[in-house]
Amino acid sequence: MRTVLSILLAVLAGLLASLSLVGARAEALVSTPGPLQQIAAPMSEDPQLQEALPGEISSLVEDQLPEEMPGFAQSAASRLVEGVASGLVEDDRFPAAWSAVLEETRLDWVARIDRLATGGTTPASTPGAGGAVDGGGAEVAVSGTVHLQAAPLVDLGLDRLAEALSGVPGGEAVAETLRDGLAAGPGAGNEEAGESVLSVDLAVPDPDAVPTDAVVLIVENLYRWPWLAGTAVVVALLALWAAPRRRKGTPLFVAGLTALAAGGVSRWALGRMEPDAGLEGIARVAADSLLEGIRDYAMPDTLILIIGGGVVAALGLLVGLASGLRSRGRAGH
Repeated sequence: MRTVLSILLAVLAGLLASLSLVGARAEALVSTPGPLQQIAAPMSEDPQLQEALPGEISSLVEDQLPEEMPGFAQSAASRLVEGVASGLVEDDRFPAAWSAVLEETRLDWVARIDRLATGGTTPASTPGAGGAVDGGGAEVAVSGTVHLQAAPLVDLGLDRLAEALSGVPGGEAVAETLRDGLAAGPGAGNEEAGESVLSVDLAVPDPDAVPTDAVVLIVENLYRWPWLAGTAVVVALLALWAAPRRRKGTPLFVAGLTALAAGGVSRWALGRMEPDAGLEGIARVAADSLLEGIRDYAMPDTLILIIGGGVVAALGLLVGLASGLRSRGRAGH
């Protein structure tokens, strides 16, 4: 009976230790800017993203060209916007703008999760979900997925456009008109829900694979990881105490094996992460790059679990072997 109890406690200790490691890393990713900058900064160097960004930015700006402009003027302005956007990624200010995009994206997602935690976790696709309210008093759906906040890149594009038009009479006024049009464009009244023409839904985490209420519950409790770590230590000590004298290695072996298995399962799950099949254009490219960055960020932790669990399991085998040899030695006497 004591052996069974010690095994159960050892399994629990291994799971709690694994969850505490995952929680610590995830909490840093969600609550501090550094990790996201580390894993997503290389996205700006992705050739596919660099190719897609200028077209996306130019389309956003072109959509705000005044309708009263003559056709020839609109055509000339569109060509100018496309030319300005094509040099966006080579601009010396692009890294700073991309860094601002990442931080605004992180803050927006955290705000979404907070609103869902406060107002309920009904999926955004359900009418009346999310609890945010627009200017007309109607409830606005809040999605629990990551939305890429492109405003800093658009601002950079408009700055470049203003510079290009600086020598043209009224050029700066045109750039300001475009800036005001984007600020008041479709969806701009839903800032509380984080929905606008400058917000690109990446469908990460995939709501079909991970329920929104589960995401909210996990994120809202990430700060508890130190309690998980402390509890894991206490439970491990209880497992050792409950084990019979000659089987003290058993809980160590089981706890190590549990952590090793958790690392293996986590590695397998990370490898299977894929963006939503319905994503297209820049959303698809950005989601691909983001998930790849998350994999690169989390894979070393799975190795820690696998190697650390293997070491603890090996230690358990050695303790068990030593106990067996001592028992035989005493029996021989």
